[in-house]
Amino acid sequence: MKKIYKYISKIFKIFEMYGLLNGIQLILNFLLPGNKKIKLRGINSLIKLRNLVTDKGIFHQVFVELEYDYPFELEPNPVIIDAGGNIGLFSVFIKNKFPLSQVVIIEPDNDNFQVLKTNLENYSNVFYENSGLWNKKTKIRVYDKYNFGKSGLVVEEDGVNGTLDAVSIDYLLEKYKLEKIDLVKIDIETSEIELFRENYYDWMRKTKYIVIELHDRIKVGCGMSFFNAIESTLPNYRFEIRGENIIIENLDFRK
Repeated sequence: MKKIYKYISKIFKIFEMYGLLNGIQLILNFLLPGNKKIKLRGINSLIKLRNLVTDKGIFHQVFVELEYDYPFELEPNPVIIDAGGNIGLFSVFIKNKFPLSQVVIIEPDNDNFQVLKTNLENYSNVFYENSGLWNKKTKIRVYDKYNFGKSGLVVEEDGVNGTLDAVSIDYLLEKYKLEKIDLVKIDIETSEIELFRENYYDWMRKTKYIVIELHDRIKVGCGMSFFNAIESTLPNYRFEIRGENIIIENLDFRK
């Protein structure tokens, strides 16, 4: 019964967001088999979705529940890092909200990476890293450890047999010559434990907003690692929860 109620709630939410006719068209797109290219009101490009439950779930999170539609106080041309870009839906949303933004997207899975490049191909000032995010440059392996599909792939450090590079945020700052980060979105499926274990102080002090999904339900210690880093780095911050995300604002940027 709960599943039926949840499904009906999603349908009404779509109608509320996009109107009856557009909502019906969107729902039919989801029900039909095969890959989809969806046109949304207010979005300046078609959105490609695979016929995967994970793609549909992320679409609902970003474009129906609007979990990233937060009143971020950003400059007209902000620097944004999308860590765990998946198929690029957060970046599509943010490029339409902040068209002059510079966006760096990090995604380790090659299948996801190819779709996100398609979804962002009509936007300028977008840069792609087919890699994982870690606290240093290293080698990793990527696999579906918990059988969550394409939205829950896990990366683990493997300096001997790892086949993919992992990068740090400090490395990205140097590579793209960034002096600060206006917003970093982090959804990296338990790797936040390692990201906030060490080498976080410099980049966190240069970051205004951190939007993160923690994964303690999968691996205990994600939240502890993150909040230990916050407490040891940011003397003045504001905390808020929105959907699955925790939002941290570095209040020193207001001074």
